[in-house]
Amino acid sequence: MQKSERTDKNFFKKNYPRRAKNSYKNLNGKVFIVAGSQDMPGAAVLAARAAYRAGAGFVTVASVEQARCALIKAVPEALILNIKSPKGYLGESALRKIQSYVKKNKQDVILIGCGLGKGADITFKLLRSAKTPAVIDADSLNYVSKRGINLLKDIPSVLTPHEGEMKRLLGDISFNGDTAALTVSDITGGVCLLKGPNTQICFEGRRQINTSGNEGLAKAGSGDVLAGIIAAIWAKLLKADSEKNERERGFIAACLGVYLHGFAADLAVKDFSKESLTASDVIDALPRTLKKLLE
Repeated sequence: MQKSERTDKNFFKKNYPRRAKNSYKNLNGKVFIVAGSQDMPGAAVLAARAAYRAGAGFVTVASVEQARCALIKAVPEALILNIKSPKGYLGESALRKIQSYVKKNKQDVILIGCGLGKGADITFKLLRSAKTPAVIDADSLNYVSKRGINLLKDIPSVLTPHEGEMKRLLGDISFNGDTAALTVSDITGGVCLLKGPNTQICFEGRRQINTSGNEGLAKAGSGDVLAGIIAAIWAKLLKADSEKNERERGFIAACLGVYLHGFAADLAVKDFSKESLTASDVIDALPRTLKKLLE
């Protein structure tokens, strides 16, 4: 294992993909979000808002009917793939519609898992058929833990577990906070981060330690926002000229996304206390955060 490095403002400014003057929406990354259920429609909203604020050029959301009205009001810029969901979650019929859409409309990155509930059962079938880089979060992580993380070897992925989700991913492997993300990264061949104080991001033996953020982020919805940010930055990086492959770009995107998310929270708590900070506050702080980091 190489020596751990730290993500700071200089790292962010050096690696964040800038928008070209002659660009248009598709050149800034297309993110396809599969999120939300009857009980958690807000997860789709948070992820989509965060993806746009982090710089994505085009965001499409596949979600349940219950999330449609909220998405239209909160993220009018997003394209919505509305799916009838009599059971309140995305099932097999939704999978077919999503697969058809992704096949017809090539996406740069898929984000799957936020608030899916039982709908997470479609995770592997969708990712295998789409053959698209994927940010795997929340309920999809729990589904992956039941099926085995070794099944992700052929899928360029960024996994975003907190400690509880990480323990489930590791299964019979004893949890060690210092090596857990490295272990999962080695098994999947992708990127794995372990969320928490000083979040660490691991890939191919490398470990990046984040230096931004505060305890106000320990609140529902924060993970949805982070996942949307990472997906957006990865999609932008995949459109940029680079000698790095898609997995390496996923590693850079995860490092940048975690730092941006934490820095936005640090700015937001200057207006709100850490106790009062919400995931939406973090999204609202992203524009001035990016301005400050890139100036």
